Amino acid sequence: MPLPTSTDLPPILRGDSFTIPVAFTDANDQPADLSGWTLIFTLKFHRMQPDSEAVLQKRQIIAGSEAIVIVTPTDTNELTPYRYEYDIQLSTPDGTGVRTFMMGTITLTSGVTHAIS
Repeated sequence: MPLPTSTDLPPILRGDSFTIPVAFTDANDQPADLSGWTLIFTLKFHRMQPDSEAVLQKRQIIAGSEAIVIVTPTDTNELTPYRYEYDIQLSTPDGTGVRTFMMGTITLTSGVTHAIS
């Protein structure tokens, strides 16, 4: 099994919305239907932190060969501006298999406006 894709995401402003589109392909680079699998996005200060200390974790059930991780203003508005580490893991429907699909860093910067509504 190949190592996960390492992707440093562009910086975002604290309190802004952002999305991470992901597409799943097989060994022949054809779309792979992962319906029923769980996608887990985890954001931490550093990768050795336990999951219980993650600053943000989002889970969603995949439908098809693509998914979009949606991070809302409320998810980041109270976070400290910092260069965080993240990963996206995929878990099989029965929970017996887990694969880290993507990992890297994302810098959260402070904007001027702090209100999110």
